[in-house]
Amino acid sequence: MEYDFKALSDYDFELLCCDLLSALLKRPIESFRRGRDRGIDLRCASTKNRKIIIQCKHYANTPFSGLYSAMRVERAKIEKLQPEQYILTTSYFLTPDEKDKLFHLLQPYCKSTSDIIGGNELNALLRQYPNIEQVHYKLWLTSTAVLQKIFQSSVYQQSEFLQAEIKEKLKFYVQSNTAYRKARNILHACNCCIISGIPGIGKTTLAEILLIYYLDQGYEIIKVRTDISEAIQAYRADVKQVFLYDDFLGSTALDMKMNKNEGKELLSFLRRISRQKGKKFILTTREYILNQARQSYEEFARQDFDYNKCIISLDDYSKADRARILYNHLYFYNVPKIYIEDLLTDGRILNIIEHPNYSPRLIETVTSLFRPKDEEHFYDFFIDTLNHPNKLWENAFDRQISPGARDLLLLLCSVKNSIPISFLKGYYEAYHHQKALAENRPLSTTDFLDALRETEGSFIKIDRSQVSYHNPSVRDFIQDYIQENDYEFRALCEGAVSFDQSFELASYSLKGKKKLYKLHREPFLEMIKRTISDHVVPINAYLDSCGRQMLLLSQFEAQVDFPELHRLILDFIHNLPTFVKEEQQILNNENWNNLDSPQNLKQLLEGFQVTEFRTDLEKEVYQNILEYALTWFKYAFLYSIDDFLLFSTLSSHISFSLNQNFGRVYNALEDFCDHLAPDDILDFDDESQCDDYLYDINSLETFYKRDFSDIKEMVEDRIVELQELAEEEDDDEYFTNRANDALSDAAILDMFQSLLYREQNAENAAFV
Repeated sequence: MEYDFKALSDYDFELLCCDLLSALLKRPIESFRRGRDRGIDLRCASTKNRKIIIQCKHYANTPFSGLYSAMRVERAKIEKLQPEQYILTTSYFLTPDEKDKLFHLLQPYCKSTSDIIGGNELNALLRQYPNIEQVHYKLWLTSTAVLQKIFQSSVYQQSEFLQAEIKEKLKFYVQSNTAYRKARNILHACNCCIISGIPGIGKTTLAEILLIYYLDQGYEIIKVRTDISEAIQAYRADVKQVFLYDDFLGSTALDMKMNKNEGKELLSFLRRISRQKGKKFILTTREYILNQARQSYEEFARQDFDYNKCIISLDDYSKADRARILYNHLYFYNVPKIYIEDLLTDGRILNIIEHPNYSPRLIETVTSLFRPKDEEHFYDFFIDTLNHPNKLWENAFDRQISPGARDLLLLLCSVKNSIPISFLKGYYEAYHHQKALAENRPLSTTDFLDALRETEGSFIKIDRSQVSYHNPSVRDFIQDYIQENDYEFRALCEGAVSFDQSFELASYSLKGKKKLYKLHREPFLEMIKRTISDHVVPINAYLDSCGRQMLLLSQFEAQVDFPELHRLILDFIHNLPTFVKEEQQILNNENWNNLDSPQNLKQLLEGFQVTEFRTDLEKEVYQNILEYALTWFKYAFLYSIDDFLLFSTLSSHISFSLNQNFGRVYNALEDFCDHLAPDDILDFDDESQCDDYLYDINSLETFYKRDFSDIKEMVEDRIVELQELAEEEDDDEYFTNRANDALSDAAILDMFQSLLYREQNAENAAFV
C-alpha cells in the first residue's frame, strides 16, 4: 500500500519517522523539548556515544525548491552540532537528481544518499516493518487504496458531500485505543456492538472508523437511516456485510417504546447477526436513552446487553488522546499563531485538555466555527465555552442570524432526523408565516432559501436534498432553548402541519423539567386534532397508516392522561367497523395490493390488544374485518403467513365456521405452501426465524386442520444448513495494537509549541 502522507499533521509525521528510524536503527529513540532553532530532538542511549541527528521535514505539499531552501538554512545549524552522521527524512517524494542535490548540500554529515529518506523510501520502510503501519492507523485510514474503497462503496458513492465529510473526519480522528480495541474485540466475538456514551463523545465517529476497517476487509456497508426493516431488506446471506444503525433508539426512549414491532425486529436481527459468519452490526445510542429503554421496554430489559455493549465515556480518552484531538483541530483548521500563543500562556492549555466538559464535538465546534474577535482572549473564550457549552450556539443564534433563520432552526426540532427540502419548505412556510405575523415581521418569497443559505455549514447540513441539524449538539441547544422559552413550543404547535411533526413534539414535550404539553395544553391538543384529522376518516381507506398513528397516540396518552386524546382514540375505535366496511366496498382486482392486507389488520388488532383500549374493540370490528379479509382473498395472489393467521386471531374474539366462504382462502393457502413458503424458507438466515416460522406453521395446521409436514421438513432442513454454516470458524483476527504512549505535561506542551513554528514546517532534530 502506497502513502502520500498528506493527511498527517506535522506531529503525526514526526511520530511515524521516529518509529521507522527506531526500527531501522534497532534502538529506541527518546524525544526532547522542541525549540525554534533545533526542532524536536530524538535520542537513543548508545554504548558508543555515537551522535546521529535525524531531522523530519513534512513537505508533502511543498515543491522541492521550498525544501532545498529550508535545508540551506539547516546547514549552518548542523555545522554547530557537529554530528557524526545526519539523516534527513521528508514526506516529499524525491527524484534521484533532487536526492543528489541534497546530498551534496549536506556532506560530509550525510554519509551517502541513503541517509536522505524521501516519500518512496518511507513507503519501503513501511513495507519492511508492517507492524508500524498497523500502529499508525491514521496512515492506513487515509491511504489512497482505502479512500478509493470508501468512495466506491454504494453508501458514499451517491454523495459527494459524504465523501468530503468522511475524508475530512479522517484527518481529525485520534484513536482512543481503549474504546476502539474494545469495539473491535466485541465485534470479533459477538458480531454485534452497541456503542453508547454521552453526547459529543465520539460515538458516530468511532462507528464510522469501524465501518472503514470492515470495508477494507471486503465487507459491504449498509447504513440504516430510518428503521431496522432497511437492514433486513438489505441482508444478503452470501455477502460479507457490516450494518450501522446510528442513534438506533432515537432521541428519547419513547421513540422505541412506541414502536414495539421495531424493537422486536431489532432484537431478532441482533440475534441473527450474532450467529452469522461474515456479518457485523454496529449500533450507537446515548447512554441514558439505552438505560431508559431497558427500564421501559420489557424485551430490552430481558436482553443481556452488557455482554455485547461497548461504552465510550470520557474515561476512554486518555490525557494524551485529548491533547492529540485538540492538536489536530488547531493544526488542520489553521488556527492562527496568535490564538495558540494565548492558549499556551503559562501552560494553561492543559486546563482545556483536563476540563470535565471536554468533548471532541465541542473542540471541533470551537476551532472550526467560532473565533473571538479579540484573539488575545481565545483561551478565555474556550474555557467559557467548556463551562457553558450552550453559550457557543446561544451567541450565534441570538445575535448572528436573522429571525427567519431562527424560525428554520426551531422548526427542525419538530422533525425526527432529516427531512427533504421540498417537505421542509411546506412546513417552513406555514410556521414562518404565522410567526412573522405574530411578531409583525415582513415576509419575502425568498425567506426559505435565505434561511437555508444562512444556516448551512454552521447550524444545518444539506445532503442529497435532505436537511438536518449540523450535529446533535445543535438539536440539544434548540431543545434547551425551547425549554427556557416555552412560548416557542406553543408557536411550533400552532404551526405544525403533519402528524409526524405532532408526534415529534409530543415526544419532546415529555422531556425536561417543564412538561410543555401541560403548559400549553390547548394549542398542543389542537395540533394533534388538526394534524390527525385528515387520517381519521381514511381516504382510500388506508387503515394501516391511520391505525398506526392512533396506536402511537394511545401510548403517549397513557403517559399524559388527557381525556381529549382518550376520546379521540375511542372515536377511531368506535368508527373502525365503518372504516373497514368502506374499504371492503372498494376492493377490486386492481387495487387489492394497495389497500390493507389481512396482515396489516392483524397487526392493528394486536397493537390495540396491548393498550388500555383493548376492551373497547367491539365484536362488530372483528366481524367486519373477517368479511374484509374474505373479500381480499378473492382478488389477492400474493400472501404472507400472517394473512392466513388473521383468521386464527379473529377466532379468539368471534365465532365463525370454516364454511364455503373459505374456499378461496384454502386455495390461496395451497398456492402459498406450493410456491411462496419455500421461497420464504430459503431467505431465512437465522435459526430464530425458522423457529418462529415453525410455530406459525403449527398454528396453521391446528386452525385449518391441514397437514403441512412438507413445509415443516423444509424449515428443519434449513435449520441444519444454518447450524453447519455457524460451525465454520470466523476468519477475523483479534485486534491487537500498542497502547497510546502516555505523554507528560511537558511533552504535551511541547507538541502544541510546534504549532508556533509551522511556517518553518516544524523541523525536527534527533539525537541518537
